[in-house]
Amino acid sequence: MRFHFVVLLLILLYAPLLRAQFITHGPAIGGLTPHSARMYLRTAWAQNFAVQLSQDSLFTQTRTYAAQTIAQNDTTAIVELNLLQPNKRYFYRVLFNGVSDAKQGSFRTFPPDGNKGNYVFATGSCQETPNMKVFDVITQHQPHLFLHTGDWTYPSYQLDNSYPANYETVKKAWRRHYEELQMKEMLLTVPIDYVPDDDDGFGPTRDFWWGIGFTQDPVTQEVYNFFTHDTITPIMRSNVMRGYTDFFPGYSQLPDTSIGLYHSFKMGNCEFFFLDTRSNADVPTQAYTYDAQTNRWAFNPPPGHKIIGDKQMQWLKNGLQNSTADWKFLVGGVPFNKNIRLLINFALNFQNIALSIAGFEGTGFRLSASFAGYWAGYPEEQNDLLNFIAQNDLKDVIVLSGDTHHNVMDNGENAGLPELNASGLSVTGTNLAYFLDLFSNLIPNAPSVRNSIWNGGGNGLGNNNFKNAFGKVEVFQSDSVRLSVIDEDNAVISYITVPHSGKTQNTAAAAKTNIIESIYPIPPTGGQLIIRLHHQHVIQPTDKCYFTDLSGKQIASVPISDFVFNTAEINTQNTLLHGIYLLVYEHNGKKETVKVLMP
Repeated sequence: MRFHFVVLLLILLYAPLLRAQFITHGPAIGGLTPHSARMYLRTAWAQNFAVQLSQDSLFTQTRTYAAQTIAQNDTTAIVELNLLQPNKRYFYRVLFNGVSDAKQGSFRTFPPDGNKGNYVFATGSCQETPNMKVFDVITQHQPHLFLHTGDWTYPSYQLDNSYPANYETVKKAWRRHYEELQMKEMLLTVPIDYVPDDDDGFGPTRDFWWGIGFTQDPVTQEVYNFFTHDTITPIMRSNVMRGYTDFFPGYSQLPDTSIGLYHSFKMGNCEFFFLDTRSNADVPTQAYTYDAQTNRWAFNPPPGHKIIGDKQMQWLKNGLQNSTADWKFLVGGVPFNKNIRLLINFALNFQNIALSIAGFEGTGFRLSASFAGYWAGYPEEQNDLLNFIAQNDLKDVIVLSGDTHHNVMDNGENAGLPELNASGLSVTGTNLAYFLDLFSNLIPNAPSVRNSIWNGGGNGLGNNNFKNAFGKVEVFQSDSVRLSVIDEDNAVISYITVPHSGKTQNTAAAAKTNIIESIYPIPPTGGQLIIRLHHQHVIQPTDKCYFTDLSGKQIASVPISDFVFNTAEINTQNTLLHGIYLLVYEHNGKKETVKVLMP
């Protein structure tokens, strides 16, 4: 009896070690290639450990990597996992003194360069509120990679705006990144790549933080807008760059961290160019001039006003020109959409009026200046890139961006390039586009936001869905890419299909030859489909619109009378089940066909 008691006591004492918790932050996987990966983790104190990889969850055959967390690096480690096989799922566990930590996960290595496959990526930015349901949904879609475009928590105000001046606070900011509950669970099985944006870097420019304030005359009630500034020191810049390389398991070969954290990598027939649109940007305040007599500001960017600068631009041009990938993705913190220039000028109509849009208090001038920090606020450099793409006949370039606190997209007609702007992972409101569309109605003959900026839909565009959401990118070999906005309840808000090398053009002029502009389902039922024709197309009574299967057999017709202002909402509940169909539009004896993948 005494022997049994001792055995029971030993079991009670050592049972916790069977599933012990040694890791405080992580693991997280990044820096993927076909033959390698990088793992980040943090422990409560500096320890030796070993990472074991296996191609089965029982770890019958393992590859082991010895490592240690370093006290000077906030007791963290980034482990190089090499000699791996391409396109294989690896299960991992971390051993401390032979005991496995409770946190275990898996990842899949990249396929060989050039391999044409069906790939899934998730993308998003802006994590500010406790609601992190969206990360649970991302996991369900089993993406090969999560592309984070910035504002990964907001240390700029949740800690302190000067936090980069102290490297100990930079360490604290990085711990916060890995502490968000649903996200850290997602990172156990979903690898990540990331580029910082303004609120999780050192500010929106290389020189200083800037903001906008206003005063109001108590007698005349006239509003006076002004810019505010706060200096960024060299140590702040170096601390932010160092924090990224010390605490993020990204790609170790960065082109030039004195310029920014831009980099590129390949996966199968895709190539990703992560752009740093903050570290080397000219301050947006330089783009405005003030007339004291009228108390009005005007948007007038000076020559040489640039967002990524000459060195990063040349790197990007070289990469695009030399790329052999079927699909080239430009991934960055801010929207590329060139028609945001319309919003910059539109908001100046209200520059001396105090207002609130999408939860932001200020004036129309503040709204204008916030848009001026995007690519459209740097028209010289943006046009240079678009002209380079056109002159070199570069095809199939798609933009993935963040920062705006909502989720919208465009097929390229307005944006200049097809773009998915996914930036509402965890925010207080995703209704920016909805309110902008309402305000545009105040200006006579002003085009709607859907027609002139984001024709692919999104939060509040053709729906009342203002939930947090993420972007989903599905690559169908070299045939097409589908861009989707999916909310925290796993409902599709909108999607567009970008065909390979043809129907989605790089310029608005070329895109106008296409009659079919976009196709996307209406949530939450999924049984409704919106078909939008180009706003300049004149419908004729003899036009025809219908769906066929891939063999050409007609499945369903869309009466021309259903198109109101070139938009038709049709019920697909009993006609178009899950699968691939062709939407055909006939006009003046010619047919235009677009492939549609029903979810």
